[in-house]
Amino acid sequence: MEFIIIGIVAGLALLALAIFLFLRNKKKDEKKPKEVEVKEQNIAALAAFVQAQKEQQEEELRLKDLKKAEMKTKLETFKQTKEQLKGKLRNQIDQKEWKPLEAILKSADKGGVGIYIIYNETKNKYYVGQAKQLLKRVRDHFAVEEIAKDFMSGDKMQVKFLTANELDSDYRLDHIEKTGIEIFDAETSGYNKTAGNL
Repeated sequence: MEFIIIGIVAGLALLALAIFLFLRNKKKDEKKPKEVEVKEQNIAALAAFVQAQKEQQEEELRLKDLKKAEMKTKLETFKQTKEQLKGKLRNQIDQKEWKPLEAILKSADKGGVGIYIIYNETKNKYYVGQAKQLLKRVRDHFAVEEIAKDFMSGDKMQVKFLTANELDSDYRLDHIEKTGIEIFDAETSGYNKTAGNL
């Protein structure tokens, strides 16, 4: 009788184990497709992100190429009319009064958009620049640059300004600045380190 009871208990235990394993495997099988589905969704999301990034880069390159083409066209127009611009700019500059640098440095006004010419009368050197805030930009030169060193050593310096409304609107400030740098030979024998932004 004991063997029968032990056999029944053992059989029930085996049956319970079989049911447990069956249910566990069934849960795993149910879980597995969900994991696969989540992975597939993640892969799809990643692929969509990569595609969007690629399209964005292509659009940025296209816009960059358009901008380059536009700049090239403007540069060609500028080259064709540069001598005319030089003459106009020279006349405008000649009509403007030189202002003592000391007065500019003491002023709190920021000034408007345009170009400026700094002239070191002692060394016969020029700097031509452009700015959105002319007076502020001139003052900025006197923080660390060679111009500041010369001024602090006692060189006599003056400034001229041409505001945007005084300049030929057919030209960009980059063109006018570059032309001014050429007029005053400011890159070769002046303070400018480059021939401008073009």
